Amino acid sequence: MSTYEICIDLGSDYTTIYKKNTGVVLREPTLALVQSGIKGLKILKVGLQAQKYIGKTSNSEIFVRPVLQGVIKNVELTKKILNIFLTKVIEYKVVKPTIKLIVLLPVSLSKEEYEDYKKVFYGIGFAKIDFVYNVVSCSLVDTPYFSNGKATMLVNIGAGKTELATVVNGKIINAYSLNVGGNLLDDSIIEHIEETKDCIISHKTATKIKEEIGSLYETDKSSIEVFVQDKNINNQITKIIYAKDILKPIYENYFKILQTIQAFFNECKSETAEDIRNEGIVLYGGASQIAGLEKFFKSILNLSVFVLDNPEIIALSGCEKLFSDNSFLQKIVDEN
Repeated sequence: MSTYEICIDLGSDYTTIYKKNTGVVLREPTLALVQSGIKGLKILKVGLQAQKYIGKTSNSEIFVRPVLQGVIKNVELTKKILNIFLTKVIEYKVVKPTIKLIVLLPVSLSKEEYEDYKKVFYGIGFAKIDFVYNVVSCSLVDTPYFSNGKATMLVNIGAGKTELATVVNGKIINAYSLNVGGNLLDDSIIEHIEETKDCIISHKTATKIKEEIGSLYETDKSSIEVFVQDKNINNQITKIIYAKDILKPIYENYFKILQTIQAFFNECKSETAEDIRNEGIVLYGGASQIAGLEKFFKSILNLSVFVLDNPEIIALSGCEKLFSDNSFLQKIVDEN
């Protein structure tokens, strides 16, 4: 009988599945296209297939994201989406393989929110699940930024929220989260462009603008041509957006994160704070990729700041150490 050892990161925007010794085997939007009817909601498409239908649906069809800011808002729909995703990565004809599962969790979940994660994953049919905090898994990645026995501050700037934690040898010392992330930044860009350009853009366009020309460099001259809805003539036109046009919302959102990091650092015990001064702050998550972020944080915090490579998926690779050492995995689970 074959055995699958996998790790799942259930994100507000994307669900990512990582397989031992293979890497990421699935990364798709945590999204469902559903149709409302007499018998309730019927799932039409999920993940990438659902994403293709954005802007092409009928009045009875709606898009649902069952995870918001790391919190499961719809347990049953989340289970159905995950079941579909899992059929894409776990293959069998007759006998279902043995599955060892690690689920990455956001920090600062309430007891009820944690129970919803258990309802989802045990409800799918997994018998043995280990729940590990995302920041802990990331701290296990082989990188020169993490030193054995030293406290590290990790900042995970994701789509729905930003998580901060100090971690020593896989144990969380303290943690905090705030509801500022890539999705809120998209909303801020939409609002700012409407106010300053008299144009309406979609969330998809806002994300494209952010990813291609978003920058914290005041002198950045990057530009992008996009379709917008002109409010004056009520018609769709093309418009060139410059990096400086969206600097204000980008600055405001990352400044909120910076202020939280500063307050979080100031509350650290002296020994932990000294380690962070020596080791620096490590950033990861999809929204950590904005141009100029390291320099912006360094200049104000007066601390070394590093963005990890492959920041959107890096935390999952930390599970390799947990797959290969059950006693270490149990230690991580017990201590956190």
